[in-house]
Amino acid sequence: MGFLFAGVNYYDGIGFLTHKKASLKSAKELDGATVCIQVGTDTELNVADYFKANKMQYTPVTFDRSDESAKALDSGRCDTLSSDQSQLYAQRIKLGKPDDFIVLAEVISKEPLGPVVRRGDDDWFTIVKWSLFAMLNAEEMGISSKSVDEMAAKPTTPDMAHLLGAEGDFGKDLKLDNKCAYNIIKQVGNYQEVFDRNVGKDSALKIARGQNALWN
Repeated sequence: MGFLFAGVNYYDGIGFLTHKKASLKSAKELDGATVCIQVGTDTELNVADYFKANKMQYTPVTFDRSDESAKALDSGRCDTLSSDQSQLYAQRIKLGKPDDFIVLAEVISKEPLGPVVRRGDDDWFTIVKWSLFAMLNAEEMGISSKSVDEMAAKPTTPDMAHLLGAEGDFGKDLKLDNKCAYNIIKQVGNYQEVFDRNVGKDSALKIARGQNALWN
């Protein structure tokens, strides 16, 4: 392959968008359901495997485009719509009454997503990778775009001092200014801030952190 993945900045997975009035708590309650699916996608195979593994029956209703699948769910043609969870949240806000629908919490596949760079561009690969790591480390250390100035002036740990360029050669090792991580955090925030602003609680999508929460 001619590309390299520099890390994972969003863990997605196939899920289900259902009618809230159905009061479903788990995808395992979908036995006998009609499922809207976009044809020719991984979702077709994953849904088939999931229902087979759990000894459940379903009726697939396939469409060429994702927006057609969403319209079918909205009109009551199917009981649930299956796709990547991020896409389900995006489709949900386009429905006639978004609050009448809910994305079930569980996922039935693992779909890690992340930035891709050209193979052979090692310097750029390293910069992209450590830019992501800087935002993750900042969240873990409690450094945000609002607090980064104070913490850069008075870092409380050696790791914080290295990250924010107060000590060591973090930036120089990347062939950048030594305050490169500080600049990233100051301008766009830590991982939580970026997540919340783009897809989380401060966005129209309101996606829960779920698998994207810090592991510790």
